Amino acid sequence: VYWICAFSINQHASICGGLGLHDNDPVTGAPPAVCDCNHQKFWSRTPPLINGESVDCEMNKFDDMISCLEAIQPGFAHVVAVDVDFALFTRAWCVAEIHRAHDLRIPQCMMIHSEETLNTHEASLRGLRVVDMKATNPDDVALILSRISDYAKFDDEMQHLVFDKGGLVQNWHVGYEQVAMLGQVARRGFQRTRKNESSSSSSTDPDSDSSDS
Repeated sequence: VYWICAFSINQHASICGGLGLHDNDPVTGAPPAVCDCNHQKFWSRTPPLINGESVDCEMNKFDDMISCLEAIQPGFAHVVAVDVDFALFTRAWCVAEIHRAHDLRIPQCMMIHSEETLNTHEASLRGLRVVDMKATNPDDVALILSRISDYAKFDDEMQHLVFDKGGLVQNWHVGYEQVAMLGQVARRGFQRTRKNESSSSSSTDPDSDSSDS
C-alpha cells in the first residue's frame, strides 16, 4: 500500500484552482494554468463541521488515515522525501505528519539530496518551531496548532526524532554510507570485468603474436 497525497486526495475538491508560491515551471519559468473545473472545494473549516473540523475536507484526515494504514498494513513505513531547500520543514501539514507517524512508532526514513544540503539547512532544522509553520490555507495552521497542547514539548520531540540516535538524520547517514559502499563494490567489479575482457581480447588477437612464422 502506498499513500501519496497528490494521487490519493482529490485535488479537484481542494487546491486545483490556485497556485502555490513556488509553482512556476522549472524549465520555462512560467506559471502553469490553473484547473478551470467547477468542483466544489472543501477546506478545513467548510461546513458541516465536527469538533470544528470539516467533514467533507480530505486534507484534514491524515491522523485517521495513517493510523488506519499502520493498523491494516504489516510493515507500513513512512518515507520523508525532502526538497533541496528543506522547505518541507516549514510546512505545517508536513511537520505535523512526521510527528504523528513518530507517535505511532511507524518506521521512518528520510531521503535528501546530499550531505551538502543537509549541512546548509541544519541550523534552520535545529531552530524549527511549530508556531512558525506555514500552509496554503491559514485555517490549516490554526487547525494543526489546536491539536497540540504543548508547543514547546512538540518542538523538543521534533528535535529528538530528527537528530537523536536512530532519528531521521542518523538513519539517512547509515543508508547513504551503505549505498556508497555498494557503489564502490560495484565499481570495482565493473573495473575487474573490463580488465578481464581486455586481457582476454589481447590473448586472442592474432596481431598480438610476435613470433615469426
